[in-house]
Amino acid sequence: MRKYSIAFLMLALLFVAACSKNGDTTAVDAAQETSDTSAQSPTVEATAAPFTTVDEPCQSFNLADDVLLSPVDENVPAITATDLSYGPADAEYTFIVYSNFTCSHCANLEPILETIQSLYPQDVRVIFRYVTTGDNSNIAAQAVEAANIQGKFTEMKDILFENQATWYYYTADEFRTWLGEQATAFGMDVEQFNTDLDSETILNKIVENRTKVDELGITGTPTLYINNRQYSPYQDRSIFTLATLINVMGVADRQLGDCPTVDTDFSKDLQAVISTNLGDIVIDLYEDETPITVAYFKYLVENGWYDNSDVFISTSEYIISGDPSHTLYGGPGFVFYNEISTEQTLDEEGLLVSFNRYGTGYNSGVIMLTRSAVTDFSGEFSVFGKVIEGMDILNAMTDRAYSLDPTDPFYDSITSITIVEK
Repeated sequence: MRKYSIAFLMLALLFVAACSKNGDTTAVDAAQETSDTSAQSPTVEATAAPFTTVDEPCQSFNLADDVLLSPVDENVPAITATDLSYGPADAEYTFIVYSNFTCSHCANLEPILETIQSLYPQDVRVIFRYVTTGDNSNIAAQAVEAANIQGKFTEMKDILFENQATWYYYTADEFRTWLGEQATAFGMDVEQFNTDLDSETILNKIVENRTKVDELGITGTPTLYINNRQYSPYQDRSIFTLATLINVMGVADRQLGDCPTVDTDFSKDLQAVISTNLGDIVIDLYEDETPITVAYFKYLVENGWYDNSDVFISTSEYIISGDPSHTLYGGPGFVFYNEISTEQTLDEEGLLVSFNRYGTGYNSGVIMLTRSAVTDFSGEFSVFGKVIEGMDILNAMTDRAYSLDPTDPFYDSITSITIVEK
């Protein structure tokens, strides 16, 4: 299991909450909370200094391995035919969620997981494993098992979470009556449902599942695993971050490995010819002012990083490309130094910018080309080149908003980049 630094841990705990193993978050909390579906950036570990420096200009880095996921946990129980699930069995990404029906944060997470599965219907499967803590928590688990026998697992699960603030306070008899009403609304055989609710098979499964939870050492709910790797409890569980993770994991085979050795001693003037579906854009590179950025850009170019690279953001001010995951958070397996000076401003068209969203020292090969002044970003990123031919090509690119929806089309792309010595 990954060891997180104390400083990062304390910072993260200010923002991320979970229910305890005993499920002691009340339904009043559930009624007052809202689902965490905002587009928050994954948070990298806080450091006293930039992640890379002029003396150490490169560090190995991967969003999945270094921020969001722990190594594979061999103790996670194998998936069986008795697991409650939705999504295809052959999905590339299996989400296993340990959830408690009396936990408000679990109620918030479930619709997010359902949305992720619907965004990636062939790629994501969700395994739902309940953590029982007695009383109505156990009855709710029995109810989803009984509903599952009649093919109504998802309906019962969802109605339980949606009405958590209501049934949480019910007596056992009141809760059972309410469950019967839901079963009737779902068109179930209510008599069979009530019989199954207290069947020996289901009661034994409740006990068996609780034993497995204790053996795994789950200390809070929801606890989430992706392909048997625990998702960091110190990161937000938003649609944005989970979708970003899936897209980044999906291009793992494009990564180039750890930090390369690059040469920053340039004896000739360098240009980059960016070939696009619309034509060529010629860039004069600033190898004298930003030798580190140019050196890593040159390495990425020569290793095919930008070949067939979609323009995944295009506005009246700039276009962005150079990330096969289309997220701004994918990378070649390493990040490199920001060369920033007070003279650098994004106040004109045609600037080539090393763009990143993590912070200083996390350049990953994402590039921005400005189509006009972009003053909001001035002083934050390395400017390492200028368009000398092809502004008409750049300006002809079709606008495209940032999107993690895999069905949204791309209009323009970089087919290749060539470094030319002058």
